[in-house]
Amino acid sequence: MDKANGGILEAIARYISYDPVRMHMPGHKGRSSSKHLGHDDEAYGGPRVPGWGSALGDGSICQIARALEDALDRVKAMDVTEIPGLDNLHYPSEVIQQVQRNMADVFGTAATYCLVNGATSGILASLIALRMTMGPGVVIVPRNAHRSIISGLILSGLDPLFIYPEYDQDLGGYLPLKVSDVEMQLAEATSQGRLRPGRRANIRGIVAVSPTYTGVCGDIRSICQYAGELNVPVIVDEAHGTLFRFSDRLPPSAIETGASLVIHGAHKTTQAFTQTGLLHVTLSCVKTFPALAANVEEALRLVQSTSPSYILLASLERAIAGLKQDASWVESMIQSAHLMKQELSKIKGIRVRTPEEGKWDPGKILIDVSGLGLSGPQVQQLLWEKARVVPEMTGPDYVVLMVTGADNNHDLERVAGAFCEISESCRGGRVASQAGVWELLTREPPRGEAVISLSQAFYAPARECSLDQAVGKISGDTVLIYPPGSPVVVPGERMTAEVVGYIRQAVECGLDVLGRGHSGGEKELKVFCIED
Repeated sequence: MDKANGGILEAIARYISYDPVRMHMPGHKGRSSSKHLGHDDEAYGGPRVPGWGSALGDGSICQIARALEDALDRVKAMDVTEIPGLDNLHYPSEVIQQVQRNMADVFGTAATYCLVNGATSGILASLIALRMTMGPGVVIVPRNAHRSIISGLILSGLDPLFIYPEYDQDLGGYLPLKVSDVEMQLAEATSQGRLRPGRRANIRGIVAVSPTYTGVCGDIRSICQYAGELNVPVIVDEAHGTLFRFSDRLPPSAIETGASLVIHGAHKTTQAFTQTGLLHVTLSCVKTFPALAANVEEALRLVQSTSPSYILLASLERAIAGLKQDASWVESMIQSAHLMKQELSKIKGIRVRTPEEGKWDPGKILIDVSGLGLSGPQVQQLLWEKARVVPEMTGPDYVVLMVTGADNNHDLERVAGAFCEISESCRGGRVASQAGVWELLTREPPRGEAVISLSQAFYAPARECSLDQAVGKISGDTVLIYPPGSPVVVPGERMTAEVVGYIRQAVECGLDVLGRGHSGGEKELKVFCIED
């Protein structure tokens, strides 16, 4: 078969043009279904979906389901696998290799790898590569780390030294890591015997999260300079910052600050499909830690599927190429976010929170709803009931809206209209006040008390306990509020009465609290604790 000279879409198109007999995976062989799979009007009838009628018949759920099924059928033709001419994600030498080289040029990196297992796979691979390169030891990790970082530490066998950055109630949680936070808590850990003295020889790297889930960006350059003094790499979870590279009106990307490895969740803010991401090896990494740069590829082979979706790869290629060619997506996002903030600022009872100084991702709009006398989950429910608005995130006294280049004036009007209705209802006394009920959740969570190592605790025998039974026991579980996905407790930490009380109130508030013993939406949360 001829090799395609263009991108992934062109390679797939070339293959389809041959009308091949597909004696290979996947099982559908690129063919559409012969009939709809049991969708009938009675089963899917009922509510009509506004805005769909002109394109999809009467806009009924049945019609939409059938249209979506047709769309799935149409896309089957491009759902291919690693055959000659379509390359191999794990060992690229043709079209995927060229696509990744093109992306490296776009982002100004030494190497950029396509991710089809989400930014999570990039985080896991980065920590595994760190262990391969630097050996066992301690990694400095901020407490607002995403659970994928905890997973990466477990898989790599590296030990976290959790740093607790400044907690800002107004900005929705921990701020990004600062050098002063690290220095103070390193000194404390050394004095307590948790680190060896003298250049802290068992530190193997630093993980930073920027921007935070609520949009606050950190001073990654200072973190990297400090890491240079320790001679360790910096890994940056920049999952929400894929667009930063494409506009001077956005905060600088960590790629430009001296970090070694930077991870993007491309689907979060671009037109790429869900589950796509990017892992960047920076020029600084190749210069300072060449072995780390070399180990990334092998680490990725451990955590990425050997049967990657070419549909995902094509969407990722197209999204990044579009950003390079046309700035309108980014500019539209910035403009829409500005207009949204302007309109929301006029509504009584709510307040758009922004930092007094520092960098901020404009696509994240953090809305304080405490002035309505309602909790974040209550406002989320009302937004759905009044205008079918779904926020990106809900906190105890706030909601977070996420704006991208896909939003239009109609969307913005629906959001603002919904908040206006909620405001009027509250001022009319038709909504019961909940002000101050969840005050505990607006403060810094209780700090974990590490008893045994993270990996040791994760692999130890554990049993399911009620929250009351868990008090005083050692957790074998990662319990987190999702989103943002940062842990309240991790394996190896003691379940103190304060930790249990915080978790219980989060459940009662209506936040999504997740762990091994929780399936979502349940009031009776169970946690796994290490057997006595």
